[in-house]
Amino acid sequence: MSKKVLFCGGGNMAEGVLRSVLKKGVVEREQVTANDLVQDRCSYLEATYGVKAVVDGRAAMMEADVIVVAVLPQIVSIVAENVKNHARKDALVISIAAGVTIATLERSLGSDRKIVRVMPNTMGQVANGHSAVKLNGNVDDNEKAFVDAFLGALGQVMYLDEDKFAEFTAYSCSGPMWIYLMADALVDAGVYAGFSRAQAKEITIKNLLGVAMILDETGVTPKSRVDEMCSPGGVTIEGFKSLQENGFTYAVMESVNAAVQKSKKIQEENNKNEG
Repeated sequence: MSKKVLFCGGGNMAEGVLRSVLKKGVVEREQVTANDLVQDRCSYLEATYGVKAVVDGRAAMMEADVIVVAVLPQIVSIVAENVKNHARKDALVISIAAGVTIATLERSLGSDRKIVRVMPNTMGQVANGHSAVKLNGNVDDNEKAFVDAFLGALGQVMYLDEDKFAEFTAYSCSGPMWIYLMADALVDAGVYAGFSRAQAKEITIKNLLGVAMILDETGVTPKSRVDEMCSPGGVTIEGFKSLQENGFTYAVMESVNAAVQKSKKIQEENNKNEG
């Protein structure tokens, strides 16, 4: 899968993808170029990852097999113009620009271009969590295999229709926030129960890891495990009762729904701007 890869944009999201694909050996660092308008950022990427980094990426764009568009949505049109004018027609364009649809990219680049839209996960540093992906009709099976390997370095790949990207952004990409908050609350609860903060953190982390492994490896539902743990008149059912009395499930569902509605609103605003 030796391919020349150009990252258009060298910010945090681009760096996260770059770090993961190099770590997994999906691409060779000698084949990677990063393009960023800030020279200090280019110097940092070169020193940290051993890739070539340039302020002017047009020469690299002419040779690239794969172009990763990793810029803010409002800058995509500028990058797209450069891709249209300088990139090879058969180059694979992978966009991780939030909210920018394939239709918008096709209007800017041409409907004959090979385009992949990606919403990356935020857990790439530990290679867990899903990235949402949509291919346009010009991407062939070999290129899809590359996309699977490239994004597989970040975790898992989930192919979705674009009308689900707003929900995915809120539920999956924001999802770790709810887990972090729950973990933080459990650590505080452990301290209140009499454990040191270090002890409470250690217990919480191992419980989180254990629960995730059991659910992943056995395929059982979370509810079935809760039911097994809640013995009649026992300690666990007492804690469960208190959570439900305080609206735990409802609060989580309402919180996720609020994030989904916000994500949809942002996407609608982007679509208006596209029009």
